[in-house]
Amino acid sequence: MEAAANHKRYQQVNVETASQGKLIVMLFNGAVQRADKALHAIEAGNLENVHNHLVRAQDIISELRGALNMDAGEVSDNLDRVYEYFQHLLIKANVRKDPEPLRDVIELMTLMRDTWAELFAQTGEPAGAPKQSFNAHGSALMNVQG
Repeated sequence: MEAAANHKRYQQVNVETASQGKLIVMLFNGAVQRADKALHAIEAGNLENVHNHLVRAQDIISELRGALNMDAGEVSDNLDRVYEYFQHLLIKANVRKDPEPLRDVIELMTLMRDTWAELFAQTGEPAGAPKQSFNAHGSALMNVQG
């Protein structure tokens, strides 16, 4: 029990001190992990777990969408459409309990995560970069212009 509490505290500190880039990659890791768990639950026939994991993955993508700075122009508009498509695939997989859209979205989210990780590695974003400002919904705004 104490080990679980220590792990939770570690995760909280890790999130609170993470740079913007690290947070984005962490969110994508969580979405990919939840979608992968849902895929395994479909294969095992555990429909309740499928639903729970896919709802969590959808919540993560919603958080990414909500944090976009829509005043940034075309880049943020395009990211919003990509994230919307991810949500569409997650919902489709959940409603139909179909592994195919799930496999597709896992592949796409993994590619997006790796792209973000490479981008932030190239820009040399420090691990302790300050957090961004927050929008009216309490989500951090992402600076997609650099």
